[in-house]
Amino acid sequence: MAESDIATEPEVLNIKMSEAFDWSDDKTIVRDAIWNHIMESNEHNTDETEKAMMPFLSDTDDNVRAYCEKNLKK
Repeated sequence: MAESDIATEPEVLNIKMSEAFDWSDDKTIVRDAIWNHIMESNEHNTDETEKAMMPFLSDTDDNVRAYCEKNLKK
């Protein structure tokens, strides 16, 4: 298997919101900020949140950033 065949998660998931976005001063890691947002929107259902988080792990940095811009920017 070629190295390019191995899926890698977007790097943006592992940096602080304040480092990823100039509009944020939140020190929470992007992955956790998305998790918290999804938990709030589904009445704190951990199983559903875990399912909702799975696509982010194989998505692109640009798509994750777009999601954050749309859903987390206040």
